Amino acid sequence: MLRIPAALLAATSFVAAQQVVLPDTHHFSESTTQLGAAGSANWWRTTAGRFQVIYEASHFVSAGVTGPVFLTHLRFRGEDGEPNLGGQVYSGVSVQVGATTLTSANMSTTFATNLAPLAPQSTTLGTPGVTNVTVLPSVGSTPNNWCIEIDLLSLGAGIVFDPNGPQPNLLIDITMPTAPASPLPMYLIPIQDTTGAAAVVRGEGVYAATPTATSGTSSTLPPVVGVEFAGAGGLPVPVPARNERYGAACGGQCSTFYQGFANGDAFDLTGLTLLPDNVTAPTHWIVTAGAPPVDTTQLNATPNSIVDDELVTHALGFTHRYPGGSTTTIKPCTNGFVWLDSAMTATTWIPVATELLGATANNTARYLPFWIDLAAGRNTATNPNCGLHVKTDTSAGAGQAVCYVTWFETSLYRVGSGVGQGGHSVVTFQLAIHEATGSVEYRYGSMPAFIGNQASTTNMMSAVVGFTRGRLSASPILGSNDPQSRDLSVEVPFLTQIEGARGHLGLTVTGAPQAGGFYYGGRAFDGQSLTYGAVNVPPGSILAALLLDVQAARPGIQVPTITAPNCMISTSANPLVWQLYPAPGATITGAPIPIAPGLEGSDMYAQIVVLDGLFTGGDLVTVASNAMRHTFGRN
Repeated sequence: MLRIPAALLAATSFVAAQQVVLPDTHHFSESTTQLGAAGSANWWRTTAGRFQVIYEASHFVSAGVTGPVFLTHLRFRGEDGEPNLGGQVYSGVSVQVGATTLTSANMSTTFATNLAPLAPQSTTLGTPGVTNVTVLPSVGSTPNNWCIEIDLLSLGAGIVFDPNGPQPNLLIDITMPTAPASPLPMYLIPIQDTTGAAAVVRGEGVYAATPTATSGTSSTLPPVVGVEFAGAGGLPVPVPARNERYGAACGGQCSTFYQGFANGDAFDLTGLTLLPDNVTAPTHWIVTAGAPPVDTTQLNATPNSIVDDELVTHALGFTHRYPGGSTTTIKPCTNGFVWLDSAMTATTWIPVATELLGATANNTARYLPFWIDLAAGRNTATNPNCGLHVKTDTSAGAGQAVCYVTWFETSLYRVGSGVGQGGHSVVTFQLAIHEATGSVEYRYGSMPAFIGNQASTTNMMSAVVGFTRGRLSASPILGSNDPQSRDLSVEVPFLTQIEGARGHLGLTVTGAPQAGGFYYGGRAFDGQSLTYGAVNVPPGSILAALLLDVQAARPGIQVPTITAPNCMISTSANPLVWQLYPAPGATITGAPIPIAPGLEGSDMYAQIVVLDGLFTGGDLVTVASNAMRHTFGRN
């Protein structure tokens, strides 16, 4: 029977299941922007192997570990945003942890040297344990869940570790004597490794592809490791700092609508229906929640495409009219959108608002049921008929045709694609265009639980759902107005509008010292400050205000005499007016707001409104931005 050492009980109060993440800046992801990196196959390999990792004491000290603690579990997670079925089994894995004076500056590439108990670099090892390790499913969140867990207690390999002791740094030694086995040819997700300079990582690793190797290859980018312990410090559940855009901005006239998902957002849409105000000459959409389920009887015998980044040209067989135009030919893309202009050739998989609106690219009208980087043929091993299917059904008779565009059991691009692999990411959704009513349905079947992205730019969104007319004029270049990202899961029903002179008021937020990019800026953690602002402020505005709250209204609050038509308050009815902006001009930039420590797990909501009703009479809130939910947490 394993006993907790008396020295530990004497040195600190016993607190179960406290956790730290190593490095201490990797609670959320590998990057301050939206980055989908490749992870690393150097540590938990597709072959046999061995690795050692050292993390220095400062990671524990910064998490509040001030004395001896008893280490009980080690955990590893797959690359951010990548789902995986798991199921791989490493047999007879040897696990040993220890305390050492080694640092990232003097770690050796020789395994035995790092384990030596004598000066000048000394290591004290715990009892080695042997176990079978089964890789757990990864849900594809950001950060991803822990998919490899080692219970040191059950192995008898737990140790007392003191980051303030004479051997203050943690050493982990793991050997996989054989390659992982699996009942299927499953893809092993790359383990999330670290990014950043030595001052960030404060650790190092050594790995080898042979379990009996005496030395290996050094790496300054060791894997992210979760450590659970009994003792003081750490947190029961470390909460990453994250943001979520929600609400529905107002103030301009916009024919476009969209929801832009940020890295790590949950996908919670169940369906949307777009109804034209007039079938023969529509001027706007009536957008409502819900749609029928995906109709899998409307598939072809074989898909039209399983090619990455490809368009399929399809004659509808009827004229489809939408606000601002009409078409007889559509061009669906394997990346989850449909061009309504047969001249379009772009297949881009990086959603950027200015390209969506046609401001920086010659992009015209399209439907976007789920614009993200997809791989149409990734699941052919599990479903030979997976891919993009396009079909017009005329069985109901003249004037009753329906065109179905179906992304059937496709996959997120960022999932492994080896021979015989499949089923780790299964994405099915459908666009239905009805000839008789002019209505359009976005139907969702199996969808990702969380949104992750493949690349990183400062202004990208991870995924987009919506509709746009895109570029309205070639000379001068004129894109559609920006309605700002709208929460399509709750801020429905609504009407789009005939395009006006400007877009809706948009909330902006930047963080310092970590800016985090335009679309995912302003994460709230200790040491960070947030600066709010707005774009598309109406000309002649008299007074704008930043509202902060600890509660939200979802859907927003619309009250006659308080909010102008189509505008809503997305905080509670009693927000705190934090900053005022007299005569704000077209763009607002507020003053920085420092984030205090100790707020982990709490939420804060922010919105900017124009309060010209105070001076002109009528509705108090004349224009409102969309809103931001901040979850205070760790970087």
